[in-house]
Amino acid sequence: MTIKKKKLRTQLQQQRNALTQQQQMQASQQICQHITPTNCFKTAQKIAFYTPVNGEANPLFLQQDNEKSYYLPVISSQKKHTLLFVKITAKTHYQNNQYAIPEPIYSEKETLPAEALDLVIMPLVAVDKAGNRMGMGGGYYDRSFAFRKKQGIKTPQLLGFAYDFQLIDQVIAEPWDVPLDFIATEKGFMRIESR
Repeated sequence: MTIKKKKLRTQLQQQRNALTQQQQMQASQQICQHITPTNCFKTAQKIAFYTPVNGEANPLFLQQDNEKSYYLPVISSQKKHTLLFVKITAKTHYQNNQYAIPEPIYSEKETLPAEALDLVIMPLVAVDKAGNRMGMGGGYYDRSFAFRKKQGIKTPQLLGFAYDFQLIDQVIAEPWDVPLDFIATEKGFMRIESR
């Protein structure tokens, strides 16, 4: 990782952490309001989210429609640095993973592979208007959705969920990075034109 990328990641994380809980909640609700009327959200049945940590924008306000199924990522114990997805309900119990992120407690039969999802609401540190996303640096999402780089594969659709200050001029993309299809911030919703 370049020093510039590391510095940018630290700077944006600090900016995110500086937001008050009220600011985080208000911005998160505005982002959700931009997503709910979109076609990609309305037509999706199996939607994956993330549990926000360290000041991340909170997508969990989107879980309003009881007709849809909602999933959270869990770190796979079988494949290194990849994610599986677990359906959540009001009865789901959680435990922290090695990064202190709450994950659903699950059995293997309850997991869904990434390919079976319709829409994935993705966390990020930075994103550009071309859909290039900078995450935390572990590569979990890029490995889990690497199949999306094959020609003709358009599902699941990938939506970056972020504060407006996380939308920057350029994210230097690595060959293994999987670009987003959409970006939503408190200022609006954007479809990536090249996808």
